[in-house]
Amino acid sequence: MLAIRMDTIAAAQPLLDRQENLAIWHAAYEGSEESILHANPLFCETFGFSLAEILERKRYSLVNPPDTPPKVIEQYKAEDREAIDRGYFLQRGPFETGKDILVLKIRFDRGILGMFKIINADLPGPAKQPRDLDADFHRVIKALRPDLLD
Repeated sequence: MLAIRMDTIAAAQPLLDRQENLAIWHAAYEGSEESILHANPLFCETFGFSLAEILERKRYSLVNPPDTPPKVIEQYKAEDREAIDRGYFLQRGPFETGKDILVLKIRFDRGILGMFKIINADLPGPAKQPRDLDADFHRVIKALRPDLLD
């Protein structure tokens, strides 16, 4: 049986949309300007927009809450650039009491594929490499960038 190549966002969308525990988006870059080209249902639900609204807004500054400081938006773009340059960006940080946010961004199809999930702060960590992550992340990484699991 031939493996289906998932090296474009169009080919990967069905897989990404089935992920129930990961909020996922894809942002392409032209120069310093990002354009969100896809978001899965959990991402849309998390930000309170339909996919059509996210694609219309397309910029981080328009999809994130209006009170998101410009320096935070610039931080997101810097993380994206690191993912493009290095192949991935991985970070775990506090989210709310007893919860952390785990963010992975990987170089993929003209930009980055970003994923995040909220986890119990008591779980062991921090993850330093994509291979340190759980099965939810591995499912996507294995299909799109298996080289990151080596």
